[in-house]
Amino acid sequence: MAEHPLVQGCAVKGMLIQRVTAEDCYGLRESILRTGQPKENWTFDSDDDPKAIHLAMKDCDDIVAIVSLLPEEKEGYLWRLRGMAVKEALRGQGVGQQLLVALLKMVNEPIWCTARKIVQDFYLKNGFEIFGDEFTMNDMPHVYMRHVG
Repeated sequence: MAEHPLVQGCAVKGMLIQRVTAEDCYGLRESILRTGQPKENWTFDSDDDPKAIHLAMKDCDDIVAIVSLLPEEKEGYLWRLRGMAVKEALRGQGVGQQLLVALLKMVNEPIWCTARKIVQDFYLKNGFEIFGDEFTMNDMPHVYMRHVG
């Protein structure tokens, strides 16, 4: 898949951000976000929507981080960020932030997501705010967040 004009590289040395297919994201979605769960738990209805955006951070040919932006409206926010995952060895090194920044540059429309409570600070530091009540999904506390920056 061709690179988006705004996604030409990143600040993480030796790595490149590229547009990919939903299927390219499946490995990390399953292994990091929904370990051992059936495929229907880590694939999304709008994965193959022509408007969907899937990005990956690659180290050579190895996908080390992923994020998807899907057309799904909630309270006036038109896009839903889903499936953000970074390989454990690279967490805390700016990989996820670079990927998120690249994605946000591609879409100038309201974005929302559900975030595990344990990672809400990552989103807060990147221009998101919490809205609505905390809830439980997959036996973990989550919050609704929306991009305001």
